[in-house]
Amino acid sequence: ARLPVAAGVTVASVGTAALVGRAVDPQVAELLRLAGADATGFAARQLHADHVRAADLVLVMERSHRAAVVAADPAAVRRTFLLAELGVIASLVAAAGWPADVPADPAARLTALPQLAGRHRPQVTRAGAAEVVDPFRQSPDVHRSTFATVADRVDEIVAAVTQRTGERRLPIG
Repeated sequence: ARLPVAAGVTVASVGTAALVGRAVDPQVAELLRLAGADATGFAARQLHADHVRAADLVLVMERSHRAAVVAADPAAVRRTFLLAELGVIASLVAAAGWPADVPADPAARLTALPQLAGRHRPQVTRAGAAEVVDPFRQSPDVHRSTFATVADRVDEIVAAVTQRTGERRLPIG
């Protein structure tokens, strides 16, 4: 899923063990190309506290990544989520209906999710949100599976934050 360019959402990527300056893995670049995205010009960056402080919302693939983010900036603990965890939480928030004080635009909803997550996070955590397998140095099948998992979780989040006001959706998780 894609958000409209006018949605006002900026997405950035950093790594906890980045191969700084490297381009996207060729297998991932091909999957992105097939999905209509262009990885040209991407260069891996290492996680720094400044990146975390600048983010309204931090999504990670593994619990160890979450720990690294929170170690870099302890204040980020409530706005850092496993991708799968946020997918379920966003779906639950959308199913209940977005609060009236949250503007009906994707950027505002994404920014509001950490605050709204509090009532849902314990049940999602107990259910054990899945980590996303790191495909680095893995087979093409693992790359495709990881890519599909990420795309599905992003689709959940995009569906939730682009929901029309007054519309309710069944949670996907």
